[in-house]
Amino acid sequence: MTQPPPGHPPNWEPTQGQQTSGYWTPGESSGEAWTPYPQAAQQPGGYGMPGGYWMPPKRSKAPLVVTILVLVVVLAATGVTLAVTGVFSSGKSASSGGTGGSGPGEAKKLWSAAAINAKGDMHGGWVVDDHTVAYVVETGVTGYDLTTGKQLWQVPAPPGQVICEMSPKADGGIGAVGLGADRGHCDTAAAVDLAAAKLLWSEKLTLPENFHGWDRVLDTLSVAEGMVIVQDVENTFGYGARDGQRKWTAPPVPMEEFDGACTSMSALAEGAVTAQVLDCSLDGVKVGTYDTVSGAVKWVAPASTDRAPGSWWLLSVNPLIAADARTGMYYLSGPNAVRVPIGAAASNSHFSSTDFDYGSVAFDGTTMFTVDSDEGATPSMHRTMSVNSWDVTTGQSRWKHAFDLDGDAEMIGMSQGRVWVDYTPPHSDSKHQLVSFSPADGAMTEGPTFEAPEDYSTQPLTTQLVGNKIVRFGQPDAPVIVWDRGQ
Repeated sequence: MTQPPPGHPPNWEPTQGQQTSGYWTPGESSGEAWTPYPQAAQQPGGYGMPGGYWMPPKRSKAPLVVTILVLVVVLAATGVTLAVTGVFSSGKSASSGGTGGSGPGEAKKLWSAAAINAKGDMHGGWVVDDHTVAYVVETGVTGYDLTTGKQLWQVPAPPGQVICEMSPKADGGIGAVGLGADRGHCDTAAAVDLAAAKLLWSEKLTLPENFHGWDRVLDTLSVAEGMVIVQDVENTFGYGARDGQRKWTAPPVPMEEFDGACTSMSALAEGAVTAQVLDCSLDGVKVGTYDTVSGAVKWVAPASTDRAPGSWWLLSVNPLIAADARTGMYYLSGPNAVRVPIGAAASNSHFSSTDFDYGSVAFDGTTMFTVDSDEGATPSMHRTMSVNSWDVTTGQSRWKHAFDLDGDAEMIGMSQGRVWVDYTPPHSDSKHQLVSFSPADGAMTEGPTFEAPEDYSTQPLTTQLVGNKIVRFGQPDAPVIVWDRGQ
């Protein structure tokens, strides 16, 4: 039996296919199509979400590949849209002056470091503080001085285990990781002290008796308010970040309140509030919010009556934004979880999110910024990436900036009062440019260019800004790299 490429299900096999940028795509004569595979419903997070939906790996920059790895929603704006053009679009060029970047030029590479004793393609990173970054791979976590690249410490994974999950952010000097014998058996939650360089605690989660056949127990992790929030296939738990004591459990919605059993689809903690999306089968999708520290229920409300909801996941807690894999993104206005659709999803839309694509959206009060693609919206083999600004309270577009045909873009996030995007021109995998946008009107400012490794991984590289530095975390063969972008 052919070994599946990294990130593909164990029962997947190519038939007369061809390998493109590190993973298999079916050949025209194979008759294959991308369809949910049986085990998808048995994978509570990451690559296989509950409901049987396959979450695809990061695609190559090649325009012929349909799926994209940034959060993609094929959206037709429902309100008045301010079209913004710039130096990467076919419209009038924007001035390269302004604030928020050093202007066109080359960023200075400060250092790079490969993962230590790395194996597999598990990767990610945390900005610990203004002076330290941490690089996470299966074999452990390594801390580096942000300016010099000097290795400061290393926390190896416990013997016989690998790191198979990680929180999107570290908070208070603590990052959360999942441990397991391998990535298919990620069953232990743990916390790492990123200042003292030690594993603080770990706890193995156990499956309920009625969850036969589920391989992966632990799903998502968050760190906030001195707590580590852990989601498994049934519940969401709150642990003390430093002592590892379980402080609370958010069970499925009580049977007497909604007639049907519930399982956890997604959980996210941000500050004082933790949110959870629940698949309650007979009653559709429910959303609950809890106090992050105490676990006290704030409210629980229905979000959808669909009894076969597919995959839902949370993008933000404040504002509360959830994505339905089939229909688009929604602002859930509590305590009744009134659902406001953000944009209008085309009938043939397909968008995805993976464990490590944390930079796909950014928020500024009641405004959400996304990087979207029109790929799949038309029969064309090309696609256009764009930055969109959405008023989440109305679901309408405020402004939009389209990049060059077949260019690539990845949202970095909000910093210094601007929206930052990592842009790759067409037909280039290594030449990137930092660009920023005014949240108010979408006015664009060019930043410096920088050379990054070509990305052939099944998971995305992620870019972050720390002061005047560009930090890029990649898979083991495309290591963490830091540039000085100037001022």
